[in-house]
Amino acid sequence: MPVNHPSLADPEIASVTFRLHLDRLWATGRPARLGWGRIDLDPLHTIAAMPGERPDGQRDWYFLRLGAEYYDAAPPTAAFIDPNNWSEVGDGNRWFPVIEDRPSWFGLHGAYDYPGKGKRQLICCSVVAQFYMTDHSPQATEIWQQGKDTVAATLNRIAEVLGPRHYRRPSK
Repeated sequence: MPVNHPSLADPEIASVTFRLHLDRLWATGRPARLGWGRIDLDPLHTIAAMPGERPDGQRDWYFLRLGAEYYDAAPPTAAFIDPNNWSEVGDGNRWFPVIEDRPSWFGLHGAYDYPGKGKRQLICCSVVAQFYMTDHSPQATEIWQQGKDTVAATLNRIAEVLGPRHYRRPSK
């Protein structure tokens, strides 16, 4: 049975918790070692700049908008975006990555049918809020756990699929 749609968080609490978790992650030095960048848009939204590394070592940059609308009772929202206008992108767009030989816990859809809400991008992974807004039925071990899981899990999973084992090239 699918998990219920997440409930909106109190924006003040969500923004403080989101920033705290992002700041803690950045303080570890891991984002710097991996070449990630960060642009805080507003209290509830951050852009993470992350490289996609092809098997031959060539790198392409991607921009991931993270949102704390449901955080941290649920994971952050996440979407690949066009850095020129911050709009969500889909298949056939330079800012949408091609992932192959994907792990069983991950999917990426340029135009996924959200029940009653039309089609839009879906990063299909249990550490992304939109996963819970669709018809997915995660195993108990995959469900986001408030107080244990943080935005770091979201960024680390996406970084994994943008690595040379899975990432191939931009969609266009």
